[in-house]
Amino acid sequence: MPRLLATQSHVVHGFVGNKAATFPLQCKGWDVDCVNSVQFSNHTGYGMERVFGTSTSAQELESVFQGLKSFQDYDAMLSGYLPNRESVVCMAKNHSEMKKRDPRLMWLLDPVMGDDGELYVNENVIPEYKRLVESSLVDVITPNQFELEILYGAKIQTVQELQKALDSLHQTVPVIVVTSCSVELFQDPKNLYCVASMRNQPAAVYRVPVIDSYFTGVGDLFSALLIDSIYNMREASGDAGRLDLNGVLATVHNVLDVTLQHSPKNLKASIGSPLTMKQMELRIIESKKWYNTTAETKDFYVGRLNDI
Repeated sequence: MPRLLATQSHVVHGFVGNKAATFPLQCKGWDVDCVNSVQFSNHTGYGMERVFGTSTSAQELESVFQGLKSFQDYDAMLSGYLPNRESVVCMAKNHSEMKKRDPRLMWLLDPVMGDDGELYVNENVIPEYKRLVESSLVDVITPNQFELEILYGAKIQTVQELQKALDSLHQTVPVIVVTSCSVELFQDPKNLYCVASMRNQPAAVYRVPVIDSYFTGVGDLFSALLIDSIYNMREASGDAGRLDLNGVLATVHNVLDVTLQHSPKNLKASIGSPLTMKQMELRIIESKKWYNTTAETKDFYVGRLNDI
């Protein structure tokens, strides 16, 4: 049974961060250890005035990591949302030390900084993520387009500029998955586009139909399923092989389908609306059958990035 260390947020009610990642990974045979970067009553989609709890201080995080040193027989690490620069620095130091001790330890970093042109962390977090990406210690990063632009240092408005950004970051990161691209890039508001790129291989484009509602925790679920997929490919072939997102995207899409099936018909969730956000919490448990099945696999693959 492979073991994974996940450092990201925790909510008591709902499914984001470690709550969204743990159960699917356990269903796939992973032993998951969680370091919680925050402990909130619920996610912020309910409205900040309805969120109670605390962020884990860097000192508290460091204490937890120190206590884990005698248990560091992990096969993979997943790092997601961290609330401030100090917590990013603490995570980076400890995950980096673990990676240096065991280079085979797979590390997926989700550089959670913002979306749609807007930061939701302090700007002083940016240099820390850039340093991590440039360290050559991280195996996989999963930025959205806005976060990719921050890491790359320039706006991306064309497919050619996207390819240049990927080539640049591939100098230090073997696998890059751009989880969502701007509508302007592919000129298609009805679909979400995801780009998967492995060093020295053509980048692949995937197209997923947009569901007209707001969901939280989707990126956290995606990252968990992705690290499982890449890890299993590496174990089977000796390297990461060909990166294929179809299975990951199909599972995420099936979870969203199950979520909609358990929600009132035609309900559309929106940020700051507690009732609709509660109705659209991901149905992680009810989706159990989809974590270990290849049935009804959807084909989201569009083609190579340079051919589009």
